[in-house]
Amino acid sequence: MSKLYLIAILSVLFWSCSKPVPENAIKTGVLPAIFPETYETSIPYNIAPINFKVNEEADNIFVSIKGKSGKIEDTFTANKTDWAIKDWSEFLAENKGDSISFSVYTLQNETWKKYKSFSYFVSPDPVDDYLFYRLITPGYQTWNKMGLYQRQLSSFEESTILDNKIMPHSCMNCHTLAANNPDNMVFHIRENNSGTFIIKDGKVEKLVSKKETPFKSVSFPYWHPSAKYIAFSINKVRQVFPSEGTERAHAFDMGSDMVIYDVDKEEYFTSPLLYADEAFESFPCFSPDGRSLYFITAPAAPMPRNLRNIQYSLCRIDFDPETATLGEKVDTLITPKMTGKSLTMPRISPDGKNIVLTFSDYGNFPAYNEEADLYMYNVQDSSITRLNAINSSQVESYHSWSSNGRWLVFSSRRMDGLFMNTYFAHIDENGEFSKPFLLPQKDPEFHKSFLFSFNLPELSIKPIPVSAMQIEKTAKQSESDKQKFDTTH
Repeated sequence: MSKLYLIAILSVLFWSCSKPVPENAIKTGVLPAIFPETYETSIPYNIAPINFKVNEEADNIFVSIKGKSGKIEDTFTANKTDWAIKDWSEFLAENKGDSISFSVYTLQNETWKKYKSFSYFVSPDPVDDYLFYRLITPGYQTWNKMGLYQRQLSSFEESTILDNKIMPHSCMNCHTLAANNPDNMVFHIRENNSGTFIIKDGKVEKLVSKKETPFKSVSFPYWHPSAKYIAFSINKVRQVFPSEGTERAHAFDMGSDMVIYDVDKEEYFTSPLLYADEAFESFPCFSPDGRSLYFITAPAAPMPRNLRNIQYSLCRIDFDPETATLGEKVDTLITPKMTGKSLTMPRISPDGKNIVLTFSDYGNFPAYNEEADLYMYNVQDSSITRLNAINSSQVESYHSWSSNGRWLVFSSRRMDGLFMNTYFAHIDENGEFSKPFLLPQKDPEFHKSFLFSFNLPELSIKPIPVSAMQIEKTAKQSESDKQKFDTTH
């Protein structure tokens, strides 16, 4: 092969691999209509490619992303992006702490159009490496097709924690991690092989009591920061399905109390202030210093006839982790008289300064309440702020913090009013939230055909340390002697 011929071949290859900016493009002067719509938001530098679809017909699209350190650009067939993870990750890492600008071009009938540029801020605050969630049909009333999954957030890799293919006709729910670390994790399995399961030191333990207790099972958990205790509520959750109107369903408590589980002693304890017939107590939440237990409560009332009247308050009680004792009085922090709303799902920031809650008109399960929004309670000055930057006209529900306290992940029906999906928002040092962005998918049209809701998103610093097979084996073994129940602490 002659040297001249080799140079010619290399020249052709060079020009075929380059991505020249389209020339003579017609400027539209408007932003491109894209899905997901993520103009002017903040993203972590360790997030997977945020692919989007341009919502107009195009033979090709060209997208150029520029930052202080270089650029990436490519031509994509049809009308949606598909960035290479390696290129995207390196580009974000090089531009963290600064804005990156997107320029979008579309080609149709041999004519290029250029749209107005938009930008993201690449936050130097990383998001935790993994997201744990349950996938379930949007009505939450069936459990023959569901599962718990983990998603690596720097890629699109999803793996199964446990699902109905492995354990048919079992309901998996209420997965909760201690300080975003799955080395200490708790979750429930209902129906077949039911029980509460703790992952600790790389092992799975099934907690089922043979001894008669005042309760048959526990519900919504929250770990103490020491990982020595888990607070649970004991709930009798029911659903009703209206035959008229636009509301699809309502979930409510017939009654609820709270207990604390001592992981080392393998026993429960509580207080008459948390376990009383006169009140419904639920959704516990320990403070990061381990000295306070937050929870919601409402006066007990016959249900479901009082469904639209019941409203919950935010309360706290002292907790001494050295002696495993609860305080002698309950402090009421927010009441329905103060806000006109019912509140639920308190989740405190890792620095202990702020509690994010869901406010709705009534009840403590806001998944069906269109008016449900996220608010933040400042522990230091008792101020309450509606989080306008991240709320929508649809349901905002379950939420949790990243381990560094800079990201909030939450569930919302804002996409279509039917399916719950997962969104992320950054919070800065002044307590200001950024515009939320949707959990990235490799194919931006993913949600057109995906028929499950993302339920209970929890951020994790690493993948779960046990396999689905280990969980299945533990769930199916014989029940062991376990907890005593003590109300004298």
